[in-house]
Amino acid sequence: MSHALTKEAQSIVATPEPRRRQYRSAGRDEQKRETRARILDCAIVHFSERGFEAGSLRDIAAEAGVTHAVIRLHFGGKEELWRAAIDLMFERQNVELDYAEVLSLEKLTEQSLRDLIHRYVRYCARHPEHVRIMIHESMRDSDRLEWVVGAHIKRTVHPLTRLLARAIEEKIVIDVPMHSLMYILTSASQMIFALGAEGKHLYDLDMGAPDIVEGHAEALCAMLIRA
Repeated sequence: MSHALTKEAQSIVATPEPRRRQYRSAGRDEQKRETRARILDCAIVHFSERGFEAGSLRDIAAEAGVTHAVIRLHFGGKEELWRAAIDLMFERQNVELDYAEVLSLEKLTEQSLRDLIHRYVRYCARHPEHVRIMIHESMRDSDRLEWVVGAHIKRTVHPLTRLLARAIEEKIVIDVPMHSLMYILTSASQMIFALGAEGKHLYDLDMGAPDIVEGHAEALCAMLIRA
């Protein structure tokens, strides 16, 4: 049997003890971050399929390839894991949509609204789990629903509402009550992907295919943007 050390092992042996401890600590921290991220990704999908009540920490642990105890160590209970998963879901939405440029425009244009709608539809196509989780939570009122609306949804909707109010005033989009416009925009953008399996059986189409996604965004623009 060869007793030759790998380069990595040689570097650790040659490193003074305080630096070796720092090296090992950094490695453990990175592993913890990767484990936490994997658990959260699995939790988002799991809760989108089962909802909170039917969700199982043990099943999430199995899907993430960790033990139940590891989830308890990182998050505590199911409520804490659910909230952490929701936090991540909305952080991703904010990063991927990045509405700041459109929201800061002094003058709106038809093209800027088209770009915004296309960007949102693409996000919905990539993340059908987002609307599925919200449908589960919105079927009945709860402290969880009140929390997610206050912590996340209002922060997204209020700036978008002001933008759409300007678009109505400048006669770029259809003039309907704001609550109707918001739910027309969000529901029409989301449901075709949330019900993608149904669409496959109904129309024999992959609703997540790029041409379907872009075509759906254009259809939505045709509905909402004035000719």
